[in-house]
Amino acid sequence: MADLQEVFRILKDSATGAGEAPISRIEGEAAAAQEGLIGFSFKDSSGNVILPQLDSNGAILVNDEVEGTLYHEYAEVAAGSLALTDVATITLTVSKVYDKINAEGCCLRPSLFQLVHIDDSDGTPVETVMGEFIVGPGQYSFKYDLAHEELDTTGGTGVIELVLRAKNFAYASSLRGFISANEQA
Repeated sequence: MADLQEVFRILKDSATGAGEAPISRIEGEAAAAQEGLIGFSFKDSSGNVILPQLDSNGAILVNDEVEGTLYHEYAEVAAGSLALTDVATITLTVSKVYDKINAEGCCLRPSLFQLVHIDDSDGTPVETVMGEFIVGPGQYSFKYDLAHEELDTTGGTGVIELVLRAKNFAYASSLRGFISANEQA
């Protein structure tokens, strides 16, 4: 009877063609000059298997590039206002989807800020308040983040805008604001 192999040889030496058994490795063990079986769970853009690239801390690199066109506007109403007034405005394109929507407002007096979506499809603007926040003593600025929501302008036919509005509550003071939205590619 022939000798039985102790381990099924599932690796092949590319130089000799001989079969080899994988070497057991335990997590945390040094990898330098070690051989073993690697499971491929990552592919590059061509579909080729790769090992993930790590940064100097051993973490997987993440691409956080925004795909699409980022629109943004910063403005100031220097005199302030006791009535809601437009601070910053960006015009959106019909039949597009927007994400990563952000607004930021600041004032040294208690003030209300509103992020408003305006659809003026038939000459009669339809306004939708997407969110609002208040600033004042203790927090003179606030960043309102709608990063996980989308705004779809499909069905609009006229001017579509994203507006940051604000008003002072008791005393007029300079209102500053910033809004941004990413138009998906």
